[in-house]
Order: sequence, then C-alpha cells, then structure tokens
Amino acid sequence: MENKNAITENVLATGELLVKAIAAVIRGENFEFPQGTDFEKLYKLAFSHRVASNVAGAVIGCDGAPDEVKTKFKKELFRTSARYEALKLETEKISRLFSENQIKHCFLKGVKVCAFHNEPSTRFMLDMDVFVDGEKIAEAEKILQNEGYEQTTFGDDKDTGFSKKPFFNIELHRELKYDYDKGYDYYKGAFDRMKSDDGFALNMTNEDFYVYILSHTAHHFEVSGTGIKNIIDHYFLMKKLLPLCDGEKLKNNLKSVGLERFSHSMDRLCRCWFEGEEYDEITGKMAEYVILSGVFGNDTNQYFSGIMRGEYSEKKSSYFLHRLFPPYVTMKKKYAILEKLPFLLPFFWIMRIFTSVFSSKGITEEAKNVSAAKGGEFSAHRRFMEDVGI
Repeated sequence: MENKNAITENVLATGELLVKAIAAVIRGENFEFPQGTDFEKLYKLAFSHRVASNVAGAVIGCDGAPDEVKTKFKKELFRTSARYEALKLETEKISRLFSENQIKHCFLKGVKVCAFHNEPSTRFMLDMDVFVDGEKIAEAEKILQNEGYEQTTFGDDKDTGFSKKPFFNIELHRELKYDYDKGYDYYKGAFDRMKSDDGFALNMTNEDFYVYILSHTAHHFEVSGTGIKNIIDHYFLMKKLLPLCDGEKLKNNLKSVGLERFSHSMDRLCRCWFEGEEYDEITGKMAEYVILSGVFGNDTNQYFSGIMRGEYSEKKSSYFLHRLFPPYVTMKKKYAILEKLPFLLPFFWIMRIFTSVFSSKGITEEAKNVSAAKGGEFSAHRRFMEDVGI
C-alpha cells in the first residue's frame, strides 16, 4: 500500500497533468498526453474537482486513452452540458416570474460566471443563487413553491435553500455575505449599486461582480480549500471581465475588502497554469493546495481554518467536540424546529450522533486526517494564508 507522501505526490502529478490539458483546451490547442498516463486516475481527479467536462475534449481526441475512459468523459460532458442548458432556461423563467411580480433580484455566482467561459456549457453548475430584495423574500418563496420547489434548508441570516426534481437547486439570498466574511460591510451596499434594464432583474457593476466572485473563492480557499474549477473561473474573469472594469475603482474595492494581495496571487497562479509563466515559491504552494483540496476542500484545511478563526483551540479534542456538538446557530440550519423550540437542542445532538453511525466511513476518514495533522503543519498553514493575502 502506498504511504501518504507517495499518494500525495501521485495526486499532485496527476493534477499538474490535468491542469496542462485544460490549459491546452482553453487555448484551442491539441494536447499530447505522455506515455503511461493513467487516464482512470485523471478522470477521478477531474471528477472530484468538477472539471471533467473542461478537459473532456483533450481526452476524447487522444488516441492513447482507453475507450472506457473516453466514454466516462463523454458522459460527463453530456451531463454538464444538459444541466447547463436546463439551468439556463430555469434561471430565465424564475427571473421573468420575479420581474412580473415586481421583485428586485440578482442572480449570482456560477449562473453569471458561465457567460465568461469560452464554452459556457462545459462549466459545471451545481445550483442557482439569487439575491432578492429583503422585503420581498416571502413573495419570492411563494413563487418558487408554486413552481414545484420544496424548501430544503430553513435559512440562516444569509440564504434559504429550495429544490425541485430532477436537479434544480436554488439558494435564495437575503444577504450577499456572512457577517464574518471579508467584504460583508462593503456588500451591504451592493444592492443600491446594481443596474437594471427593467427595474427588477438586476446586475452588479463590473467591479462589484469581479470582487464578489474573488471574495467567494477567498472564503472557500480560507475555510477548507478551493478546487481547480474556481481557478478556471478566475482566469476567464481576469481575461474578459477585468478589461471592462474601472481600474481605479476596482483597486479601491479590492483594498476595502482586504483582497488586493489575494487578487495578485490568484492572477499569478492563473498565468502559471494557463499561460506558461514560471512558479515562484508561493504560487507553487498555491497550486499544490488547490489540487489537493478538491472542489469542496478537505478536513485538514477545515481544521486549521477553524483554529485561525478561533472556533476551537489547537487541541484536537476541541475540534471533535465542536463536530459532535455544533453550536445552536449551526444546528438550527439543519433542524428548523429548533428555531421555535431551542430547548430540544440536546435531543438533536444525540440524534445527530446516532445517525452519524450510518456514515461512519466519512467520519472515520475525517478523524484520521485531523488526528494526523501536526502542530508544525498548522503554523505553516497560517504562514501560507498570510503569504497569499488572506
């Protein structure tokens, strides 16, 4: 069995190859995979980062790739494209209904970022995020329910989730940011800066949108890690949206949310990955961090981030206690009844522990990863975050 270091090196090597192939696709070039490429591992890593559709063209056109792996990439490309087209139509319908009911709204994140990609239909989208005038939240929820959506999360101070079969998921935002996020105060005023043709379907200013997506990436980068998909997003925004921005205004915006250095770090990583620039020490560490994070980050990063935010101490016991007995504000998001009956919190803690037995594999893996983390690694993690500008 491979040891941890060997597995890590294997993932990094596969990730580097994956990024090079995606870069070739973006540039419209053919990519020659080296002899001995493990295409099955390439597919697994691409799938875990939700970028299998981005690299599918390179694999499908490769004579050395096994037919069964090509089929997997073809299927993922088809699923992603079909999902994109369906979500695009659904977004247009929801926007029309909101406008007809005089509800001011602004679609966010992936729905808007896709438009900047060379091939929007190859960009994986999980859900639709829409910001709604706080005074109209109840009306917006009613419209979604009339369209067959069911409430899946019961909201916090930021958003509430809804879903409809087969795969439609909407997050209805009343806030753009959590109050602990970088830029929370700045984005409290973003609603007033939005533009609209009909008075109800709104768009952020170019500068606000650029910083908003960057801050979303920074949030994930800090909390648990972010994947290759978000770096691709930044590259397309850097190439296509950045030239449309007022440079001085954007610079001031980045300063106001504390992301000027992180913006430069992201730009540099994108130029290394997609334009062939040489890595420096920090950018090389960023590349490894992203590849090892996967699309949703990982347990070790989340553990270190929690210490940095003061959620628990460096003692691992405090982390596991926090995971076993999350605070009320976290539990009420999952168990809506706690909003009205907070005294039931201990009961739901017990129920959560009991039900977690049935997902023990994931819990065991998380415990193993966190237990293996060393104090020196946390210090290095903290320095790394400071170096990249977070």
